Amino acid sequence: MDDAAEAPFIDPESDYPCCWFCPALRLPRTGFLVADRPSRDWPFDAADGFRYTTDTRTPVCVHPGRVGLAAQRTARTYPEPPLPALDTGEPGGPGRPRRWWRFGRPGPRAGAAPR
Repeated sequence: MDDAAEAPFIDPESDYPCCWFCPALRLPRTGFLVADRPSRDWPFDAADGFRYTTDTRTPVCVHPGRVGLAAQRTARTYPEPPLPALDTGEPGGPGRPRRWWRFGRPGPRAGAAPR
């Protein structure tokens, strides 16, 4: 039996700059994937500290530079949700800008003595 095959990819006692919860510290190289960055495609599981792929639940390291490996997976780019339309037809509605002096608050120079 070869014990080196089951050893973690990175020795926890080394000076490697990987995260304390990285799968490279706990799993052999064949036990995890490497992604280019954090993403919704491999969400974090707080129960054990790993990120997993959503389809096969394989652990994922998201800092390829810290473990010295090339990224195998690339995160998808999700479109930003559209902003809600402002209603500008009604006076005093949400489309009309509010002024700070209409709320009875002192202005930025209130109380300052002239020099």
